[in-house]
Amino acid sequence: MPLLFLLLVWPLAEIWLMIQVGQQAGAFSTVLLIVATAALGLLLVQLEWRRLQLVIREKMQQGETPIGAILETAAVGLAGILLFIPGFISDFLGLLLLLPFTRKLLVSPLKTKNQGTTYQQQSSAYGQQNTYQAKKNDPMQKQNNLEGSARVLEGEFQRKDEKEP
Repeated sequence: MPLLFLLLVWPLAEIWLMIQVGQQAGAFSTVLLIVATAALGLLLVQLEWRRLQLVIREKMQQGETPIGAILETAAVGLAGILLFIPGFISDFLGLLLLLPFTRKLLVSPLKTKNQGTTYQQQSSAYGQQNTYQAKKNDPMQKQNNLEGSARVLEGEFQRKDEKEP
């Protein structure tokens, strides 16, 4: 019921605010302002999206879980949707989500919920599934990691890109 009420009230509030701004600034200026905020907002979303992609890539290369950056990326996506919707209330909410300090305030409670989550890294070595913890505690695995090239796989190969005479 509250969602239905929100879906009915929000468009009416947007229309009322556009009428009020249109009476003060003129119809052409109001439409121009709505189009300009949508275009500028989407440009800012693209720039922020690229920055967050780099952050996610860096965190994954460092072996960290990028849950915070993923949540921020979702917030930027929501900001883009809000900025694209015509209206000043949605533009204001979209800009709040687009600003890094307010986005961090909104996303930080979601980050703390996932602090207790544990992740296990799995790898396959000759058909065996080992978790990261088992590898870390196994002295034989430590020895194998130190030697690295002690295992030799025998087989035959044939290059397909060279033509035979």
